[in-house]
Amino acid sequence: MMSVSCKIGYYRALATDGSCSKCPLHSYSVREGSTSCVCDKGYFRSETDPASMPCTRPPSAPVHLISNVNETSVNLEWSPPRSSGGRQDLTYNVVCKRCGPDGRRCQPCGNGIHFSPQQLSLKGTRVSINELQAHTNYTFEVWAVNGVSPQSPGPEQAVSVTVTTNQAAPSPVTSIQAKDITRHTISLAWQPPDRANGVILEYEVKYYEKDQNERSYRIIKTSSRNTDIKGLTPLTSYVFHVRARTAAGYGDFSGPFEFMTNSGKPVMIITEYMENGSLDAFLR
Repeated sequence: MMSVSCKIGYYRALATDGSCSKCPLHSYSVREGSTSCVCDKGYFRSETDPASMPCTRPPSAPVHLISNVNETSVNLEWSPPRSSGGRQDLTYNVVCKRCGPDGRRCQPCGNGIHFSPQQLSLKGTRVSINELQAHTNYTFEVWAVNGVSPQSPGPEQAVSVTVTTNQAAPSPVTSIQAKDITRHTISLAWQPPDRANGVILEYEVKYYEKDQNERSYRIIKTSSRNTDIKGLTPLTSYVFHVRARTAAGYGDFSGPFEFMTNSGKPVMIITEYMENGSLDAFLR
């Protein structure tokens, strides 16, 4: 039994299909015997959409975007778009741009920015952005995305907001070095914080004997990135922490760095070996 060709406006995906099907919503066929229907202008199918699925379109932009700035963090919250495009696979992408003092000349934020829970394919309508620079203009775009968005991306799918981060305390000092160690003195030096978040006004050095376990500690303040810790006990381990201060306050202390003072044994013992000609034997 021969099958009858489907008339215009209908289609049969497979020759084994029994009857013709009417073209899904927002699609049409232009000739008899069509095996699929073409989407109307402005409507699309994703690669995974079956021929029986109506053609859909990208969503409109999210609405009611709200921003909240907390020092160098920004919280964004928004409402779903008024139109989902007729699909159920709606997600959101967040774009971060760092801008000049006038809010223009923007460029991508790059690495080092932390998005929570994530930056792309968000299913919820809120995100937190952390690790931003202080006193900096940022523009954030929130894009509504569905399965056919790649076929017709456009600015009408995004909403944006521009914010200025506040001054913040500096990040922790990450490295401390002992430049010189004697019986009673340890000379320390360190690098500035990775993120100063302003002008460093001073550093604070906290130290204590390792055995005291921070029960009894001392504080030294300095405007430079080095200092001499004097009056120490010979052959004793000390633990050091450093933190920086800006107009916004102190940052967190660094992790612990441990150094031991010298024993203070007289050098004349080695000198005797040298005078007696026994240095080679001593070194062996």
